[in-house]
Amino acid sequence: MHIETSLTDRVLVPIKQRLLLRFSKAKGIVGPKWRESLAQHDPFFDTRMGEAYMRSVAQAYSDPRRGNVDRIERVTLGLERIAGITPSPI
Repeated sequence: MHIETSLTDRVLVPIKQRLLLRFSKAKGIVGPKWRESLAQHDPFFDTRMGEAYMRSVAQAYSDPRRGNVDRIERVTLGLERIAGITPSPI
């Protein structure tokens, strides 16, 4: 099987980076108290594990080498719901 590519193909951005961009947009809409808002709207984030997820994503946002993609996805999707953003495929 032969797969052709062209130089006009856009550069693929890793999933983690795309999620962090989406997180940033949703966080900007929800505001500085995004953690409190997320905990109020989703019972999972009102737990110790939920707090750990939010902390992990905040650290990944500051340093993209950190953070787990699954955690980033869960927090991002929750924030997008609060922000009124229709989630797009990752």
